[in-house]
Amino acid sequence: MPRRILVALLVLQAFTHLFWLSPAAHSGQVAIPWMMNRGLTLFGDIWEQHAPGSSVLAAAAQSLIAIDPGLLAKWLNIALVLALTALVYQLAKRLSGDDWAGALAAAVFAWWAPVYGNVLLYFDTLVALCVLAALLVYFHCGERRSAKRIAAVGLLMGAATIFKQHAWLAVALLGLWLLLTERRRSLLVYCAAALFLPLLQWLALWSAGSLDSYIFWNWTFNFSGAMNGVPLDGDLFRKLLLTNALVFPFVALALRNDRRHLILAALWLAGLTLLYPRAGENHAMAHLPLAAVMSGVVLAKLLPQLGGWRRWDAPGTILAGLLVAGGIGWFWTGAVSYIPTPVGAGVILGYDEFRDLASALNKRANAGDTLFALPETDSTPQLHPLTGMPPPGIWVKGWHWYFEPERVLATILAEWEAAPPTWIVVFPQLIPAGEPGISALLDIVEARYALAFESAPIYDHGRAAAYRLKNADT
Repeated sequence: MPRRILVALLVLQAFTHLFWLSPAAHSGQVAIPWMMNRGLTLFGDIWEQHAPGSSVLAAAAQSLIAIDPGLLAKWLNIALVLALTALVYQLAKRLSGDDWAGALAAAVFAWWAPVYGNVLLYFDTLVALCVLAALLVYFHCGERRSAKRIAAVGLLMGAATIFKQHAWLAVALLGLWLLLTERRRSLLVYCAAALFLPLLQWLALWSAGSLDSYIFWNWTFNFSGAMNGVPLDGDLFRKLLLTNALVFPFVALALRNDRRHLILAALWLAGLTLLYPRAGENHAMAHLPLAAVMSGVVLAKLLPQLGGWRRWDAPGTILAGLLVAGGIGWFWTGAVSYIPTPVGAGVILGYDEFRDLASALNKRANAGDTLFALPETDSTPQLHPLTGMPPPGIWVKGWHWYFEPERVLATILAEWEAAPPTWIVVFPQLIPAGEPGISALLDIVEARYALAFESAPIYDHGRAAAYRLKNADT
């Protein structure tokens, strides 16, 4: 029965993610990989503050599978969600020895994933996959762990750091755990394995001449404080409390029954740090699978008690009432995720709504034309793959914090003086997010470009104005 529940969950998830839910496409998993496959180098020509793992993964997939980049990201995300559900099932089952714990954990994850997983193939979700797989390997053989198994754990944890820098905290916490619970040799094997993939990454960047730029954008810039923080608001805090309500009972059970399971709580805390400095639902995906595993184990412990409800004493009855209240909160918060957006069910947000604009551009563009969007955000760069037009040179996002380093605007202005983009698409509604740095680029639009057309209102972006370089054909 529990296995059948897992299969039913996987089928339901595949259906809803394909035809009903509408996660957004992020430039890091669609537009940037598309540009990489057309000769632009990450951190060389593409100045990006995110870790490179997901962009490299998506670029490899785009080079192997010749379908629409947005649709490919959607299919890859479905595979990622299904893999996470299966791993959640396996880990909860292994920790508890109970198939029902696995099924209940998978159900918890499947219910909450649409609440937080609102970006396709996102950095935080890939971190969660690596950490969850590492824990499954770690607990595979009970207390007997060979050097090969410890090395596999290290490789998976090291892979997590390639998808997001925050994962280094999880790597360190697991290393500390091994220091306290295993032989020193295990710690050395783990550290060597955890560093293997990051070292390969740094070597590849060094050989491409992009290591200094990578260090600046991934580390120096991110620690500079230039980027705006987003505080944790009451709505997200409510969702997080509901999602993690059963984590604390799991910790209490682990303290009483098996303290080895406390490593889940430590890595769960590490996953929560991805909510800093910009708290958002998508960043909660890093901790959700572990919260689901712990919740499934607790629910499996409660399940046998439900049949004896007639014999409950007063504390048990009160606890049942609290569980009902929490269950109502769970149901409502998860159900809201299935309300279709104004764009429609099953669309790729941050991508599909630009198709009409891209079509209008393609009717007017010539071979070899280049494009830039003002501002380039997490979504507007999708115009590059939708139109087939790359940027003319350096590509960087248009949020105002990207213009904080002096070299950014100076480099773009120098390049545009020599080889300006043929087309510039301006989103007036989004301009405040790029000011004041974007103002100098808008001055160039006014001086050197002619308005070609305006689009109809685009969901969450307003109207777009498409400008063509004057005398671009001469």
